[in-house]
Amino acid sequence: METTTRGDVPKTLQTIAYISIPNSADLEFLLWDLQDAIAAYARLSDTVLPHPVDLKADDAGAVDGIVLAVDDAFDDEAMIAVEQILDRLGNTETRVYVVVQALSNNAKQTDEVLDRLYRACILRDLPWCDGVVICAGGGIAALRHSPRMGLLRRPFSEAMDKLVGAVRMGCSIEHAQLLGGGNAGSVDADGMVRVKPALPAPIWHAIMKCLGTHAQSSI
Repeated sequence: METTTRGDVPKTLQTIAYISIPNSADLEFLLWDLQDAIAAYARLSDTVLPHPVDLKADDAGAVDGIVLAVDDAFDDEAMIAVEQILDRLGNTETRVYVVVQALSNNAKQTDEVLDRLYRACILRDLPWCDGVVICAGGGIAALRHSPRMGLLRRPFSEAMDKLVGAVRMGCSIEHAQLLGGGNAGSVDADGMVRVKPALPAPIWHAIMKCLGTHAQSSI
């Protein structure tokens, strides 16, 4: 899928909406990590932090950017919810980014989700600016208290930082990497950054299961 030309024109985003569909601890964690990183970079660079907007509020106006967090179990009901949100934006210059949690090992399933979201944006003439695919399965919210650049979180944090750069520049991830002199080689043919755990799958799943059990026992 090709990034729209408008999505490659840098734009300072003053307002951003962060939406997870469905509401889940994992997706909320990913959006929290993204927002935390955006705030950190704004402090370091002494720039204005984009104001978060709740699109569910009756008085919510137009937004400059929107980040959709979804998983690859995306169904028709979830698509309807996304379409309703996009319809509220109308024909605007709102940049649309996406964070996909890949619960399965089926890359085709993830691609189908991305294609549906991309087409929904193009149909409404909204600039599609790509995003990140987190290929970690379920339970990633258990990493909330792990060091952001530690062994477990580092691959995902580095991918999220690329998304942060794109949001801060108001353009696609690939274009942001090129403008910033970064490594655009991590961006695939569809404009997405896909990231897996640094550990072998059996070890990763065992650790996540252990962390999840510990988190439940602490509640």
